[in-house]
Amino acid sequence: MAGYRSFLFPEAELAEDFALLDARESHHLIRVLRATVGTEVELLDGRGRSFRGRLVDADRKRARVAIECVLEQKLELPAVNLVQAIPKGKAMDLILRMATEIGVQSIQPIFTAQGEVQLSGDRLAGKLEKWRLLMIEACKQCGLLWLPELQAPLAFDAWLKSRSSGDQKLQMVASLGVHRQAIQAVLNEGLSDLSTIEIAVGPEGDFSEEEYAGFEAAKWRSVRLGKNILRAETATAYVLSVIDQAKGA
Repeated sequence: MAGYRSFLFPEAELAEDFALLDARESHHLIRVLRATVGTEVELLDGRGRSFRGRLVDADRKRARVAIECVLEQKLELPAVNLVQAIPKGKAMDLILRMATEIGVQSIQPIFTAQGEVQLSGDRLAGKLEKWRLLMIEACKQCGLLWLPELQAPLAFDAWLKSRSSGDQKLQMVASLGVHRQAIQAVLNEGLSDLSTIEIAVGPEGDFSEEEYAGFEAAKWRSVRLGKNILRAETATAYVLSVIDQAKGA
């Protein structure tokens, strides 16, 4: 296990036998974590690779790590894509962190009728940057080699029109409605032939009737998560954990 972990942002320089960290990660490694020359460091690129080596230049603006070995990890199939209605308040921060830790491949935030008000421009760009950094921190803390792809948030109708179905996809929506199946029963039908599992989770207050009608028209399967009504962040953690366990069965 490496002594410290850093992330290879686009500003970093990566060669065959060394890496130069960007200013942000260098400052965090040297000034915050107080790493010194000779310290073991693991570098994550978020695309399935881990570079392990030792710090050879403790420069707080351009730390240099000598690479000793490289580990690679393939993405597991079926890929899990989370479609998350953006809840009001700060719950989305926790949702993104947990989804990253559990191991989804992509996250599509959507604006829904009963969720957060739709953002645009600089406010949306700032929110996206904050979310990406939270997800990167989750990768570093847990030693995850894959960083989920965070899609640009879309309004519900625009997102639904952009979707496609297929024989190798399982598309489910967590539902409080009457006509729904237990998620475990749906997953027990078999995952071996699937390339993708997409799961949509609503905000506090749930999806609206019109949104549920959109899911039904697009042939998404309605599933129940348990006997209790859950908070948005709890529902997401629950459903992703059940899917993760089913994949590992």
